[in-house]
Amino acid sequence: MDFHSKDKHIVDILFVIALFCVFAVSALMLVLIGSNVYRKTVQNMDKNYNTRTSLAYISEKIRQFDETDSIEIGSLDDTNALILKTTTDSGVYNTYIYMYQGYLKELFAAPDAALTPESGQNILPIHDFVLTKINGKLYRFTLSIDKDQQYTLYVSTHSQP
Repeated sequence: MDFHSKDKHIVDILFVIALFCVFAVSALMLVLIGSNVYRKTVQNMDKNYNTRTSLAYISEKIRQFDETDSIEIGSLDDTNALILKTTTDSGVYNTYIYMYQGYLKELFAAPDAALTPESGQNILPIHDFVLTKINGKLYRFTLSIDKDQQYTLYVSTHSQP
């Protein structure tokens, strides 16, 4: 009779250990699933932030420079750029907004300055940036943060002819 008592006691211990292992594995799986969901959420938030900020940045710059003959699409050393002209007491200066080496960049310089696209300040990482002047007052900017999605912004000026 002594042997049955020991066998029953060992089975109880094995059941508790098995139950603990099931609980531990379930908790680990829950943590792994939660961390994966969190990682994807953070990636989507970063992508949305970069998209919204890039588009808002471009539209705000156009609103700041919305004067007659101060906005044009041109190039900076063979790189397509939005050129925003401003006149100060010391002369005319251009603000170039363009994409170079995976970044939306800005460069403020005199029109005759011999600067290259590397000289600009990095704003945000982007994958592609296309500038189009639709008519005298309407501009279309298409940018993509990654290879999968493109976002388009239409901006109309008030002072252009």
